[in-house]
Amino acid sequence: MSNNCNSQNKYEILKNKIEPLSNNNIEVIEFLSYMCHHCTALENILNQWQSSLPADVTLIKIPVSSNKRSEDLQKLYLTINEINKPYLHGELFHMFAKEKKSIKNVRDLTDWLKNKDINTNEFLELYNSFYIQSKSNRFNQLAKLCEIKGVPSFIIGGKYITSPAIAGDEYECTLSTIDHLIEKLRKE
Repeated sequence: MSNNCNSQNKYEILKNKIEPLSNNNIEVIEFLSYMCHHCTALENILNQWQSSLPADVTLIKIPVSSNKRSEDLQKLYLTINEINKPYLHGELFHMFAKEKKSIKNVRDLTDWLKNKDINTNEFLELYNSFYIQSKSNRFNQLAKLCEIKGVPSFIIGGKYITSPAIAGDEYECTLSTIDHLIEKLRKE
């Protein structure tokens, strides 16, 4: 990632340090939403960036929820992860942002699922499960603990936060800042 910005002042220190969600040394957590145009714009850039991450760094994507509509989309995101069909996220980002279509209710969801050759009953059972609801609650608590005010926001090493808003609305600068913070964490 080219460093054409001053990444040293494009982040903040979290008030509450976050414990790792996995066993890897350095976690980069992205808080996101299907309805966020910045998240959509960053999706392909972030996937390319993720493919070149060193073995000691993990990118964890967490959908956020602030109301009933975003809660449904959060559950959709989590359920897609559970059935291991990550390519569907890109399709949904594209559908919401570019096609200006949405999934507003269960009927829209079942119609969309049928077009994806996914067992609708099994998907909805998981989507409405206690497991997905618990995961949703856990991620919402984490977003509150991190004081997430907008998406996308990135938590690096459970200690630092950056976002396009903090980095000057430049996606490349946001990723350069994340790279800088990963190196900073390695030296601490």
